Amino acid sequence: MSPVIGILFCGFDKNRQFVTSPYIDAISDAGGIPVIIPYPGKDAYFSKYFQICDGFLFCGGGDITPLLFGENLIARKGATDWKTDSFHLRFMQHVLSFKLPVLGICRGMQVLNLALGGTIYQDISLRPEKSLNHMQLSSDRSDACHRISVSKGSLLYNICGDFTDVNSFHHQCIRSPGDTLKTSAIAPDGVIEAIESSVFPFAVGLQWHPECMYRRHAPMKNLFLHFIKVSKKERHII
Repeated sequence: MSPVIGILFCGFDKNRQFVTSPYIDAISDAGGIPVIIPYPGKDAYFSKYFQICDGFLFCGGGDITPLLFGENLIARKGATDWKTDSFHLRFMQHVLSFKLPVLGICRGMQVLNLALGGTIYQDISLRPEKSLNHMQLSSDRSDACHRISVSKGSLLYNICGDFTDVNSFHHQCIRSPGDTLKTSAIAPDGVIEAIESSVFPFAVGLQWHPECMYRRHAPMKNLFLHFIKVSKKERHII
Protein backbone atom coordinates (compact mmCIF):
# COMPACT_ATOMS: atom_id res chain seq x y z
CA MET A 1 0.00 0.00 0.00
CA SER A 2 1.28 3.45 -0.88
CA PRO A 3 1.95 6.01 1.88
CA VAL A 4 -0.21 9.13 2.03
CA ILE A 5 1.80 12.35 1.84
CA GLY A 6 0.22 15.55 3.08
CA ILE A 7 1.32 18.52 0.95
CA LEU A 8 0.86 21.81 2.79
CA PHE A 9 -0.84 24.44 0.66
CA CYS A 10 1.67 26.92 -0.79
CA GLY A 11 -0.38 30.04 -0.12
CA PHE A 12 -3.42 32.09 -1.05
CA ASP A 13 -4.27 33.48 -4.48
CA LYS A 14 -7.19 35.87 -4.01
CA ASN A 15 -10.00 33.56 -2.83
CA ARG A 16 -8.11 30.34 -3.58
CA GLN A 17 -5.58 28.16 -1.78
CA PHE A 18 -3.09 26.47 -4.09
CA VAL A 19 -0.33 23.91 -4.53
CA THR A 20 1.61 23.97 -7.79
CA SER A 21 1.42 20.76 -9.83
CA PRO A 22 5.11 19.69 -9.77
CA TYR A 23 4.91 18.89 -6.04
CA ILE A 24 1.88 16.68 -6.58
CA ASP A 25 3.46 14.99 -9.61
CA ALA A 26 6.75 14.32 -7.80
CA ILE A 27 5.02 12.59 -4.90
CA SER A 28 2.69 10.60 -7.15
CA ASP A 29 5.46 9.50 -9.53
CA ALA A 30 7.57 8.36 -6.57
CA GLY A 31 4.77 6.08 -5.39
CA GLY A 32 3.05 8.24 -2.79
CA ILE A 33 -0.57 9.31 -2.55
CA PRO A 34 -0.62 13.13 -2.47
CA VAL A 35 -3.20 14.85 -0.27
CA ILE A 36 -3.36 18.63 -0.13
CA ILE A 37 -3.51 20.11 3.38
CA PRO A 38 -5.48 23.39 3.24
CA TYR A 39 -5.63 26.20 5.76
CA PRO A 40 -8.41 24.86 8.02
CA GLY A 41 -8.80 27.81 10.36
CA LYS A 42 -8.71 25.53 13.43
CA ASP A 43 -5.68 23.82 14.93
CA ALA A 44 -8.08 21.24 16.37
CA TYR A 45 -8.13 19.61 12.91
CA PHE A 46 -4.39 18.88 13.02
CA SER A 47 -4.76 15.50 14.72
CA LYS A 48 -6.98 14.24 11.88
CA TYR A 49 -4.27 14.97 9.32
CA PHE A 50 -1.77 13.01 11.40
CA GLN A 51 -4.12 10.04 11.42
CA ILE A 52 -4.45 10.17 7.64
CA CYS A 53 -0.93 11.05 6.49
CA ASP A 54 2.32 9.08 6.71
CA GLY A 55 4.62 11.98 5.81
CA PHE A 56 4.45 15.69 4.99
CA LEU A 57 5.86 17.96 2.32
CA PHE A 58 6.25 21.70 2.90
CA CYS A 59 6.47 23.58 -0.40
CA GLY A 60 8.16 26.73 -1.59
CA GLY A 61 6.32 30.05 -1.55
CA GLY A 62 6.56 33.59 -0.26
CA ASP A 63 8.79 35.06 2.42
CA ILE A 64 8.23 34.30 6.10
CA THR A 65 6.97 37.22 8.20
CA PRO A 66 10.03 38.45 10.18
CA LEU A 67 8.07 39.09 13.38
CA LEU A 68 7.41 35.36 13.59
CA PHE A 69 11.14 34.81 14.11
CA GLY A 70 11.73 37.83 16.31
CA GLU A 71 12.85 40.44 13.76
CA ASN A 72 11.47 43.61 12.23
CA LEU A 73 11.14 43.85 8.46
CA ILE A 74 14.33 45.17 6.86
CA ALA A 75 14.39 43.49 3.45
CA ARG A 76 12.94 45.40 0.51
CA LYS A 77 11.58 42.45 -1.46
CA GLY A 78 9.38 39.42 -1.01
CA ALA A 79 5.68 39.18 -0.12
CA THR A 80 4.56 37.80 3.25
CA ASP A 81 1.29 36.48 4.64
CA TRP A 82 0.90 36.16 8.40
CA LYS A 83 -1.95 33.64 8.17
CA THR A 84 0.00 31.24 5.96
CA ASP A 85 3.28 31.73 7.82
CA SER A 86 1.94 31.20 11.33
CA PHE A 87 -0.08 28.17 10.20
CA HIS A 88 2.94 26.54 8.52
CA LEU A 89 5.13 27.07 11.58
CA ARG A 90 2.52 25.65 13.96
CA PHE A 91 1.86 22.69 11.70
CA MET A 92 5.57 21.95 11.33
CA GLN A 93 5.98 21.92 15.11
CA HIS A 94 3.15 19.38 15.37
CA VAL A 95 4.65 17.21 12.60
CA LEU A 96 7.96 17.18 14.46
CA SER A 97 6.26 16.33 17.76
CA PHE A 98 4.71 13.27 16.08
CA LYS A 99 8.12 12.41 14.57
CA LEU A 100 6.59 11.80 11.16
CA PRO A 101 8.79 12.14 8.05
CA VAL A 102 8.92 15.68 6.70
CA LEU A 103 10.53 17.17 3.60
CA GLY A 104 10.87 20.95 3.35
CA ILE A 105 11.59 22.51 -0.03
CA CYS A 106 12.90 26.09 -0.37
CA ARG A 107 10.57 28.06 1.93
CA GLY A 108 9.67 24.73 3.53
CA MET A 109 13.31 24.26 4.50
CA GLN A 110 13.25 27.64 6.23
CA VAL A 111 10.01 26.74 8.04
CA LEU A 112 11.67 23.54 9.29
CA ASN A 113 14.70 25.50 10.46
CA LEU A 114 12.67 28.17 12.29
CA ALA A 115 10.43 25.56 13.93
CA LEU A 116 13.57 24.10 15.55
CA GLY A 117 14.92 27.44 16.71
CA GLY A 118 17.19 28.27 13.79
CA THR A 119 17.60 31.67 12.14
CA ILE A 120 17.39 32.95 8.57
CA TYR A 121 18.53 35.97 6.61
CA GLN A 122 15.62 38.07 5.35
CA ASP A 123 17.67 38.58 2.18
CA ILE A 124 20.91 37.00 0.92
CA SER A 125 22.39 40.49 0.52
CA LEU A 126 22.47 40.73 4.33
CA ARG A 127 25.10 37.98 4.55
CA PRO A 128 28.57 39.33 5.39
CA GLU A 129 30.06 37.23 2.58
CA LYS A 130 29.68 37.89 -1.14
CA SER A 131 26.84 35.80 -2.55
CA LEU A 132 25.91 34.26 -5.86
CA ASN A 133 22.66 35.19 -7.60
CA HIS A 134 20.31 32.57 -6.19
CA MET A 135 17.28 33.70 -8.21
CA GLN A 136 17.83 32.27 -11.67
CA LEU A 137 15.87 33.51 -14.69
CA SER A 138 16.02 30.39 -16.86
CA SER A 139 13.23 29.60 -19.30
CA ASP A 140 12.89 26.11 -17.76
CA ARG A 141 12.76 25.67 -13.99
CA SER A 142 14.41 22.26 -14.35
CA ASP A 143 17.66 23.88 -15.51
CA ALA A 144 20.49 23.81 -12.98
CA CYS A 145 22.34 27.04 -12.20
CA HIS A 146 24.99 26.13 -9.63
CA ARG A 147 26.64 23.17 -7.96
CA ILE A 148 26.37 22.17 -4.30
CA SER A 149 28.92 20.29 -2.19
CA VAL A 150 27.45 17.53 -0.04
CA SER A 151 28.74 16.52 3.40
CA LYS A 152 30.07 12.99 3.73
CA GLY A 153 28.09 10.82 6.12
CA SER A 154 24.84 12.69 5.46
CA LEU A 155 21.65 11.20 4.10
CA LEU A 156 21.98 13.47 1.10
CA TYR A 157 25.47 12.12 0.44
CA ASN A 158 24.08 8.61 0.16
CA ILE A 159 21.71 9.84 -2.56
CA CYS A 160 23.75 12.48 -4.43
CA GLY A 161 27.40 11.73 -3.69
CA ASP A 162 30.02 14.46 -3.24
CA PHE A 163 28.16 17.06 -5.28
CA THR A 164 25.20 17.68 -7.55
CA ASP A 165 23.87 20.51 -9.71
CA VAL A 166 20.70 22.30 -8.58
CA ASN A 167 18.33 25.05 -9.62
CA SER A 168 17.77 28.13 -7.46
CA PHE A 169 14.76 30.38 -6.84
CA HIS A 170 15.19 32.09 -3.47
CA HIS A 171 16.43 35.28 -1.87
CA GLN A 172 16.11 34.29 1.79
CA CYS A 173 18.49 31.72 3.26
CA ILE A 174 19.48 30.03 6.50
CA ARG A 175 21.77 31.90 8.87
CA SER A 176 22.19 29.22 11.54
CA PRO A 177 20.66 25.71 11.70
CA GLY A 178 18.12 24.92 14.41
CA ASP A 179 18.42 22.41 17.24
CA THR A 180 19.31 18.87 16.09
CA LEU A 181 19.80 20.14 12.52
CA LYS A 182 23.10 19.89 10.69
CA THR A 183 24.17 21.38 7.38
CA SER A 184 24.44 18.66 4.74
CA ALA A 185 25.14 20.75 1.61
CA ILE A 186 26.42 24.21 0.72
CA ALA A 187 26.64 26.35 -2.42
CA PRO A 188 30.01 27.66 -3.68
CA ASP A 189 29.40 30.94 -1.79
CA GLY A 190 28.73 29.13 1.49
CA VAL A 191 24.94 29.48 1.45
CA ILE A 192 23.37 26.49 3.22
CA GLU A 193 21.58 24.35 0.63
CA ALA A 194 20.42 21.38 2.73
CA ILE A 195 19.80 20.53 6.37
CA GLU A 196 19.04 17.24 8.12
CA SER A 197 17.98 16.29 11.62
CA SER A 198 20.09 13.98 13.73
CA VAL A 199 17.11 13.08 15.95
CA PHE A 200 13.98 12.69 13.84
CA PRO A 201 13.51 9.66 11.55
CA PHE A 202 13.41 11.92 8.47
CA ALA A 203 13.46 15.71 8.69
CA VAL A 204 15.21 17.14 5.64
CA GLY A 205 15.25 20.61 4.14
CA LEU A 206 16.39 21.45 0.60
CA GLN A 207 16.92 25.01 -0.61
CA TRP A 208 16.47 24.16 -4.29
CA HIS A 209 13.42 22.75 -6.13
CA PRO A 210 13.87 19.02 -6.86
CA GLU A 211 10.21 18.74 -7.86
CA CYS A 212 11.12 20.67 -11.02
CA MET A 213 14.18 18.52 -11.76
CA TYR A 214 13.32 14.92 -10.93
CA ARG A 215 12.29 13.91 -14.46
CA ARG A 216 15.72 14.81 -15.86
CA HIS A 217 18.04 14.35 -12.86
CA ALA A 218 18.31 10.93 -11.23
CA PRO A 219 19.47 12.21 -7.80
CA MET A 220 16.34 14.37 -7.53
CA LYS A 221 14.12 11.43 -8.38
CA ASN A 222 15.95 9.33 -5.78
CA LEU A 223 15.29 12.00 -3.13
CA PHE A 224 11.56 11.59 -3.56
CA LEU A 225 11.80 7.80 -3.76
CA HIS A 226 13.67 7.76 -0.45
CA PHE A 227 11.15 10.11 1.18
CA ILE A 228 8.30 7.83 0.12
CA LYS A 229 10.20 4.75 1.31
CA VAL A 230 10.79 6.25 4.77
CA SER A 231 7.17 7.44 5.03
CA LYS A 232 5.99 3.92 4.24
CA LYS A 233 8.36 2.40 6.77
CA GLU A 234 7.48 4.71 9.66
CA ARG A 235 3.83 3.61 9.57
CA HIS A 236 4.78 -0.01 8.72
CA ILE A 237 2.61 0.00 5.60
CA ILE A 238 2.40 -3.37 3.86
